[in-house]
Amino acid sequence: MKRLLVVWHTQFGATDQLARAAIAGARQAGGIEVDARRANEAGVDAVLDADGYLFAGSENFGGLAGTVKDFFERVYYPCEGRLEARPWTAIVCAGNDGSGALRDLDRIATGLRLRKAVPAFVYRSGIVARAHTVPAEALDRARDLGATIAAGIEAGLY
Repeated sequence: MKRLLVVWHTQFGATDQLARAAIAGARQAGGIEVDARRANEAGVDAVLDADGYLFAGSENFGGLAGTVKDFFERVYYPCEGRLEARPWTAIVCAGNDGSGALRDLDRIATGLRLRKAVPAFVYRSGIVARAHTVPAEALDRARDLGATIAAGIEAGLY
């Protein structure tokens, strides 16, 4: 069975809400296994065992959150040259921009030779470094993103 790996980190909870919505969407799409792990729990074996990826993290100080970067630092070299053309997408949770975190993810994925299968979703809350409830429309977009990448992997589109 094909597998989607969802890796995320949250500090104030909004990214967690978005990741969980994406995981639910991927599981509802059916047909593939969804391996959901926080960034500090994900490692090389999970990355190598997956057929595609959804990464979710916040933008901190204009770049990707450190715990997500730590995940990539731990898996990058052991996985380098072994993931070519596997599909990926992302969710970025940002106060007002998100472009720096998305740029970081794009650069890492390019280095790993992953293929962006579905455009990333950047949730701009207007709230910085504070817990809040993510609006339903943003959760719906995250759920749709999870379902889309899962269905595409299951169908062999990517």
